[in-house]
Amino acid sequence: MGRKPRTPSGRGFGRAVACALGLLTLPPLAPATSPAAWLGVTPAQAQEAGFATLLADSLYLDGPDRLIAEGNVEAFFGDARLTASRIVYDRATGAMQIAGPLVLTEGTRAVLLADSAELREGLRLGLIRSARVVLEQQLQIAAGTVERRSERYTEMNNVVASACEICPERNTPLWEVRADRVVHDTEERQLYFEGARFRMFGLPVAYIPRLRVPDPSLDRATGFLSPRLSLDSDHGVGVRAPYFVALSEDKDLTLTPFLGTKGTYALEARYRQAFSNGDLELGGLVAHDSIRNGELRGMVYAEGDFAIPRGYRLSFNLIQPSDRTLLEDYDRGTPRLTSDLTLERVRRDERVRVQALQFRSLRLGDVNANLPNSVGQGLYDRRFDMPGLGGTGRLRLEAEGYSRRQPLPADPKRVARFSADLGWRRDAVLPGGVLGTVGANLGFDHFRIGAANSGFAPSVTRWRPSLMAELRWPLVRATSGGASHVIEPIAQVIWSDDKTHALPNTTSRMPELDEGNLFSFDRFPGGDAREAGLRANLGISWTRYDPDGWSSTLTLGRIVRNRDLGQFSPGSPLAGRQSDWLLAASVDTAAGLTLSSRSLFSDDFDLTRSAIELDWTTSEFGISTSYMRIEADPFENRPVAASEWTFDGSRALTDYWTARVGWRYDVASQRAARTSIGLDYENECLRMAMQIERQYSATTNSTSTRFGLNVDILGIGGNPSTSRSRCSDGL
Repeated sequence: MGRKPRTPSGRGFGRAVACALGLLTLPPLAPATSPAAWLGVTPAQAQEAGFATLLADSLYLDGPDRLIAEGNVEAFFGDARLTASRIVYDRATGAMQIAGPLVLTEGTRAVLLADSAELREGLRLGLIRSARVVLEQQLQIAAGTVERRSERYTEMNNVVASACEICPERNTPLWEVRADRVVHDTEERQLYFEGARFRMFGLPVAYIPRLRVPDPSLDRATGFLSPRLSLDSDHGVGVRAPYFVALSEDKDLTLTPFLGTKGTYALEARYRQAFSNGDLELGGLVAHDSIRNGELRGMVYAEGDFAIPRGYRLSFNLIQPSDRTLLEDYDRGTPRLTSDLTLERVRRDERVRVQALQFRSLRLGDVNANLPNSVGQGLYDRRFDMPGLGGTGRLRLEAEGYSRRQPLPADPKRVARFSADLGWRRDAVLPGGVLGTVGANLGFDHFRIGAANSGFAPSVTRWRPSLMAELRWPLVRATSGGASHVIEPIAQVIWSDDKTHALPNTTSRMPELDEGNLFSFDRFPGGDAREAGLRANLGISWTRYDPDGWSSTLTLGRIVRNRDLGQFSPGSPLAGRQSDWLLAASVDTAAGLTLSSRSLFSDDFDLTRSAIELDWTTSEFGISTSYMRIEADPFENRPVAASEWTFDGSRALTDYWTARVGWRYDVASQRAARTSIGLDYENECLRMAMQIERQYSATTNSTSTRFGLNVDILGIGGNPSTSRSRCSDGL
């Protein structure tokens, strides 16, 4: 609905017919007199005007003023085509009588079928009897008479309008609008109904004395959108009735009142504007309900993304709710919020970013005053060819500062850090097909820590030089069946300075070990900590490519250290002289199945972390499920083990019915965090979605149940269906 409306063609039915019957060429058996000349137009003038061709079984003159075409009459002009059984043109009055059945098509935009027509003034005006109009291959309008009063307005009487397919075995459409009179404004692309009776499944639903709806060619029009019904334990039975206001081609406003039987009165607003260099969206919600004892609640948000000079982009995402539970009560967001203002430029060998962030948690167990709510970051990252040494160099500069309102013993109130990294890497192919790599990195960090009673030094400077050498030996084997295997053992040795520093650690509390960072200089996600010591990253991978279109990968590896420097918490898989074993596997098939797993286990084969994910999508069903298990680690704010299973699936019951089910189950707590079941229906004229959801609230430690019903009438106002019906189908 937010797209810019298409430009009208400016050519109605009458002009299309008039031009089509301008007549330039004739069949071989036509009279010698040219109809174009007979109409007062020379062949040269007709050619210049773009007149097209008239074909008929017979074409003759009946007196000085009457031209008659009979039998399989066809007239062409541009993308317009008219077929009829007989056409009689009276030059004296300018009237034309067309005997049907007649069919007028204009590209794919409109189709007109009728029994007969009487048109005049170059076929721009006139009366059409027993007509059926099809707009944009979507909306069908059957009328007793259609009278074109001007090039802009067309009047239809005794009308039945619907986008549903009408079949002999099912002659009652799913929905229809019956009206005494309908006026089609082709300039504004609006349909005006008088005495409209709306029916569903053949039963009367509503009587509307005057009704205005956009025709299918209009994407954006002021008016009500499809309402949304809901039933939940917080609001009771609720209804949302969005009202869309098209302010101009580049801006719009949507107002959505929400009423609930448990005393909920809410209004949501959304303003959007498109600029030549970006988009802006502003919105908010104000509510008065019984959930917070009649308090006035609300939230505001702003989103934008703009291209500015010199290749930069300015984006922002700001949100501020009035209380912890508002977003969850009105299904508007997650319990952890991030607001940001970002200026960024990304080029082939360069990245620049300046960012201001604010974090806020709505979870009951989180104390926002103790979190680093305000964060500022600046980054410059550049890659270049290293002169003299060859290979690739990299320069990375980063500045970061964060603050919290109330400090903790291990977390000071304010921390500022400036970091610089100068790296180098060079790859080479050695004898025997071995791939060799050498590299170096010099890291520098300077910290300013406050307040003075935090237990940390107010100023700390850290240098971290590192050297790296790596060998890879890819071995390739092809089988007689066409499959190929690639086995690649990898050994990487890294030396870094052993010196450790007493520094606060806020950004690197949850380091991971996976196939993506097994062979890397540093596994800490942030800049507060850097990996130190002499270590070897060892691994082997096996990949199989099958000619049937599927592939599989298996990776096994671990990290061996010269000595344990105590950089990682005891519960981390990276702790100790030897890390846990990493085993990762994945399978991708041509049938849409993707399976990936990652497990970390000790030398005793005790599983410490595990994650499995399966996605399978076909034309008949879709499955997405995952399982995750992580051992307890108090340093990562996880005092007990965490285990969760999620599942989301859909199944096409027929061409138009689809069933959905999903859940998120906390295995460790033996409690369902979310459960939902839904049923969707869509054909060429109706889209319907029903869903029941029960969810555990992280902001109130309670459960809520919601039932939602959405019904969209398709075929009008630029709301087409992706599905087309066949007469053998039923609801």
